[in-house]
Amino acid sequence: MKKLTLILFSILSFFYLTSCEEGFSPNVTPAPTEVSIIGQWKFNSLGAVTNVKSYEATLDEIKKFSGNNTATTDSIASLYAYEFKSDSTYIAGDDRGKWNMSSDKKSVTLTSTQNVGFDGKYQVITYQIASLTSTDLKLAYKKLVADANGEIETDGFTDFLYLVVGYYVIQIKGNAVEANQATSLQTTISLKR
Repeated sequence: MKKLTLILFSILSFFYLTSCEEGFSPNVTPAPTEVSIIGQWKFNSLGAVTNVKSYEATLDEIKKFSGNNTATTDSIASLYAYEFKSDSTYIAGDDRGKWNMSSDKKSVTLTSTQNVGFDGKYQVITYQIASLTSTDLKLAYKKLVADANGEIETDGFTDFLYLVVGYYVIQIKGNAVEANQATSLQTTISLKR
């Protein structure tokens, strides 16, 4: 199980480095805020929002699940530690680039100046800002929805990886019955100042 967990987080890291810009259909409702995103943010938890229930797994819970080791949780904490600077640049783990908040303050787009995707272009990812306060920031990836057969659809490698991460969180915090009842899933990343 330790190898499976390490593979999952290796895939997640690979995804982060090779993802491309995709739209999202929010499952959580963002609320525009006057609080600034500028500053340093530390990883707090991974989440999964389904049509049935919401789940959050902290680093400690991820570490305890199936014997994950400190190196695995440290790499997650580093990968999702963001610094948004006032000059519209960001740092996240070993990635750097430019960030841009939408005019309605409901999403933020990160354009890497270091990491190139499969298409040979710099990686671009858009997160919905699910919530933002002076101390908490929750970023959400696009909502994935089940098809007529009840299977949650993915439109490529990026969607598949976020689906895997979401199910991983459900595995830590929920159970198989809840996972099978989900007809939509949206992965979230919670950060703290």
